[in-house]
Amino acid sequence: MGLCLIVIGTVALLEQRGFRVIDWLWTHWPLALSAVGLVRLVTARDLNQVGSGVFILLLSAWLYACEMAYLGMSYYNSWPVLLVGLGLWKLVLGALSLRQDAAEVDEVIELPENKQP
Repeated sequence: MGLCLIVIGTVALLEQRGFRVIDWLWTHWPLALSAVGLVRLVTARDLNQVGSGVFILLLSAWLYACEMAYLGMSYYNSWPVLLVGLGLWKLVLGALSLRQDAAEVDEVIELPENKQP
């Protein structure tokens, strides 16, 4: 709560001093989402948290590209890119899950070694 008050007060003070902070924040809001993704990625403790950090970063990149009209992208004409990205994401998660499950099975089943008499 205290941090929110500090941020709001700082933005209000900068606006009073003539800096166009609110306009900049309104235009570049996906960068806040990128910061969340980076924090999630850096503090990840397992594969799922790494995955969610990467997903948030990619989503924020798409949102930012739409906001900045990068290569003519907008929300209207680039939503298929989001669908393709989500599909690829599900495939990667499935492959990683299968790989992790196979590693767990190998740990559980210990095969006896062939010993020569």
